[in-house]
Amino acid sequence: MRSKYLLPSALLAMTACLMPLAPARASLVVLDDSVGFIKGTQIFTDSFDITTPGTLTVTLTAVPWLDTLQDLNCFLTTPGGGLMGATFVAGTSETVKVVPGEISVNWYGTAAGTFKVGAYAMNVSLQAVPVPASLPLLLSGLLGLSVWRRKSRSPQPPC
Repeated sequence: MRSKYLLPSALLAMTACLMPLAPARASLVVLDDSVGFIKGTQIFTDSFDITTPGTLTVTLTAVPWLDTLQDLNCFLTTPGGGLMGATFVAGTSETVKVVPGEISVNWYGTAAGTFKVGAYAMNVSLQAVPVPASLPLLLSGLLGLSVWRRKSRSPQPPC
């Protein structure tokens, strides 16, 4: 082996040993985990800027405290007002596939009872799409570059 190829080969071998073979896994990102109050009849909107594709899960729950919440519902929209998924009721979850961009979570309800105040809990989380393994991608890219380099160096046969 020529000495000019020794250092790049050694660096490539060290890099290959240090890289994991399994794909990287993104952990669950909690965008919102809150508790709030509804007085009378109210509607709320919360917007999130999603930076990576994945699965968005929204869970809305009526908290049994003070008065009962009636008609506690939730729906997801895009900036243009398009509905994502279906409207769902308290105590259930909605899971939708999302692409990068802004997503709005809208929820509304009515507090019925003596105090006209009810409590709710909401959780919004994003499970990102897993990143592919980096070692196979690196090696295939290096192989492609070496083939391209050899083709550009080889003399062309006369026609």
